[in-house]
Amino acid sequence: MNSSPLLLASLSLASWICSGCIPKKPDMPDAISQFPSHWSSKTNNEEANATPWVPAMGSVQLEKLVTEAWKNNQNLAAASQRMEIAREEAVIAGADSYPQAGLGVNGSRTKRNLIGFNFPNSSSSFTSESYGLNLNLSWELDLWRKLKDTQTASEAEWAASAEDYEAAKLSLAGQVAKSWYSSIEAKQQRLLAEAMAQTHSRNSSYISKRFDRGLASALDHNLAKAALASSKAVVARWKRQGDLSIRTLETLLGRYPDGNATLPENLPQTISPVPVSTPAQTLEKRPDLRAARLRLVAVGLQVAIARKRLLPSLSLSGSPGSRSDQFEDLLDNQFRIWNIAGNLTQTLFQGGRLKANARRAEAARKGAIQEYKDTALQAFREAEVALAADSLFLEEEAELNRAAESSKLAADLSWDRYQRGLEGILTTLEASRRAFEAESRLLSLRRERLLNRVDLHLALGDEALAKERKNKEEPK
Repeated sequence: MNSSPLLLASLSLASWICSGCIPKKPDMPDAISQFPSHWSSKTNNEEANATPWVPAMGSVQLEKLVTEAWKNNQNLAAASQRMEIAREEAVIAGADSYPQAGLGVNGSRTKRNLIGFNFPNSSSSFTSESYGLNLNLSWELDLWRKLKDTQTASEAEWAASAEDYEAAKLSLAGQVAKSWYSSIEAKQQRLLAEAMAQTHSRNSSYISKRFDRGLASALDHNLAKAALASSKAVVARWKRQGDLSIRTLETLLGRYPDGNATLPENLPQTISPVPVSTPAQTLEKRPDLRAARLRLVAVGLQVAIARKRLLPSLSLSGSPGSRSDQFEDLLDNQFRIWNIAGNLTQTLFQGGRLKANARRAEAARKGAIQEYKDTALQAFREAEVALAADSLFLEEEAELNRAAESSKLAADLSWDRYQRGLEGILTTLEASRRAFEAESRLLSLRRERLLNRVDLHLALGDEALAKERKNKEEPK
């Protein structure tokens, strides 16, 4: 029997039923069509960053820590597995486009009793055996590319998961850098507080001796003791803060958080120029935005898939095999059997389920576009804020440097005047407090400037990473 007429007839019938009714694939609008060609914040460097941002921060130790975190961080490892899950789901989605085959072997043995029947010269029962070998084949013909769209949507989700993984790597690098800078600052703040405590201890001892000799008042004596106790409390506070920062850093690195990480003595004093790129380049360089665009593609395909479910489906099935009452005859050509069938189905009524699914998919597509617009605007805001803050941090640091130098001179002068009886203890202690606060604020500002630079790199994206991504083979 020739199966070609059956197949041709089925295809002809399907084409006649749905001639002119194939829904067009929905156009994907440009989610962000209007944005400026340059950032509003003024910068001196108009060239995009050409190297990864971690080396641009100017610390070999930080590079090693980021590499360690990428290798050992548990959350990043979980993100990698989510990417693998998406990859296998794309394979699963594409499997329906191919013919499905299954091999079956069956056998049975039956005994029948003939008691009550008048069969001369026959036994009262007989036993029969039956064996079968079947190759079951089925294939849904992808008339309207519904199955292809399903596979393409899953591949887009897979590619989006890969971008999510790259975004997680950048985010982890940023967290490591911030924890590292915070740990260094806490160490410097502790050393500064210890130096201040030593100063207050020396001053308190001097005033106590004068008080014992009746040369200083009880007010001076108690104020000096209070200043010493307060400075010791500040030391303890920065020890606590430093311990928290170091253990946080160690956790990000995948280490046991024992608080023994080695830190440099000082925060970096100089960092590379601002890595400026245009808003359009930022949309291409940020992996989270690339992932959002890929999911727009996937959700747009889901709209087409939902509409195509309204159309007929055509499937073919066949089952070549053999059947015999002897198991050893299953491979004998004389016992071969086969069948082939075509099935054309058209849904007539499901209570509006399919049309509702199509409307739901369209609503999801529109919502995804709005979410992408919001994500892009948030990215632009992050970049603009970090760019504006970068130059303002320089101005603030210059002024705090001057304030710290002047406050230190004032504190030394005030203590000298107090020793000569020309100044009261309140003025001296206040001058000392201001000198300490000015230096402490300067350290905090330097740390904040470094953290802002990290935020700026993350907001603008990583140009080197984007170039590396383009050289890789896209998911097939």
